[in-house]
Amino acid sequence: MNIFKNRENQIRSAWKIIIVLITFTIIALIVSGIPMIIYFIKNTIRNLSMTNTSINIDFNFTEMNDPSTGVGFIITILSNMSLIFSVVIFWKVLEHRPISDIGLKNIRKSFKELSIGLIFGAISMTIVFLILIFTGNAEVTTTLNKPNFSFSLVMALIVFIFVGIGEEMFARGYCINVLKQTHNKWMPLIVSAAIFSALHALNPGITILSFINIFLMGILFGYMYIKSNNLWLPIGYHITWNYFQGNVFGFLVSGNKTRTLYTTKNIGDNILNGGTFGPEGGIIVTITILISIMLIYLLSKNNVIFKNNNSEI
Repeated sequence: MNIFKNRENQIRSAWKIIIVLITFTIIALIVSGIPMIIYFIKNTIRNLSMTNTSINIDFNFTEMNDPSTGVGFIITILSNMSLIFSVVIFWKVLEHRPISDIGLKNIRKSFKELSIGLIFGAISMTIVFLILIFTGNAEVTTTLNKPNFSFSLVMALIVFIFVGIGEEMFARGYCINVLKQTHNKWMPLIVSAAIFSALHALNPGITILSFINIFLMGILFGYMYIKSNNLWLPIGYHITWNYFQGNVFGFLVSGNKTRTLYTTKNIGDNILNGGTFGPEGGIIVTITILISIMLIYLLSKNNVIFKNNNSEI
């Protein structure tokens, strides 16, 4: 058996995915290294000028990982651009197909799908927020009529747009399509969701339940993509799910802190509110995702949104 190529003389899908991940990692390290070096030099000069007796250089890694700060914003954008670039390059080199075949269709013609995704994601997270508040598992500590408006909220929205596009192009658009060559109708959906959850395996505060929820979210996004044949639907959901979760309602986003419009804190860390991973680590999100999958199934079955789709799933 040829471990590199299948019976149809195609490079095996696993190798195609690995190649993109390795390329992305190398490019991201290189391009992100530039602002990191500048940040280090700047901090070194500042710290040296502040002390006359000893060298005390303290690099704020939290700041570099925070996309609402200048350096964090640049690093996050460059990282996601590296992922998008890697997908585009290897889609054209290995598949020899136009980028529209990945599901990234003309955005003007796909405005309906994008809008539905944006609304669907915002409503879903709002429901999670309200359930946690009314069940006493979380509380808003900011006065509702005094939201914390700041420019960092705009920066965060830009970041989540790039995150939504980058992760969906790779996990759904690229992985699902190259996995179709296995000729197993369920493998593209399941394996792409597993890869998506694995990408979040090192996030702060991750638990078994949060890992399962990320996997189920991958199933939801993949199912949206397969039924609509349009990547803008899961991209829209992905953007507003993250943005409303973190920057509007003030929850942790997959274990990561963000600058927020309102501040919300958990009342104890439990299986409902997700603890230190945020709502995505809780059973409320599990139920929300499962209901969303069922809703997509019903809408597609009755041709409410997904028309002229020949998907077998």
